[in-house]
Amino acid sequence: SHSAFVTRVKNFEEKTEAFKAAVPWGVTGCFYVKPNFPGRCGHVCNGGFIVRKETRGNGIGQHMGKAFLPLARDLGYKASFFNLVFVSNGVSDRMWQKLGYTMLGVVPKVARLKGIEELVDAKQYYYDLTKVTQYKDIPH
Repeated sequence: SHSAFVTRVKNFEEKTEAFKAAVPWGVTGCFYVKPNFPGRCGHVCNGGFIVRKETRGNGIGQHMGKAFLPLARDLGYKASFFNLVFVSNGVSDRMWQKLGYTMLGVVPKVARLKGIEELVDAKQYYYDLTKVTQYKDIPH
């Protein structure tokens, strides 16, 4: 089973017409939480995150990453594990570090990515969700 979440701007109706056209319905991003390993290890989750191009650079990814932790815990997961955080995605890599994830290792030359000639390494990140207390206590 998967759970999905959307982030929206406050007071969307009060925004300019140009903003409303650029950011339909005020949706700035979305993310999901799902089991990383269904079955015996189904207590470990994974997630995916998308920030609308027009709203990047405003901390939305950081907000979603921070919200992910207590939400995943409240959904019953005990840990979060991101298998493949590509080193070419520096924003994502820095975000997981800032949020207190532990880097477990690097998978060398694991991905063929569009626009990058050579194979790309990926880092693996882990978070013990049993240590999550409140949203306000998570580093950012």
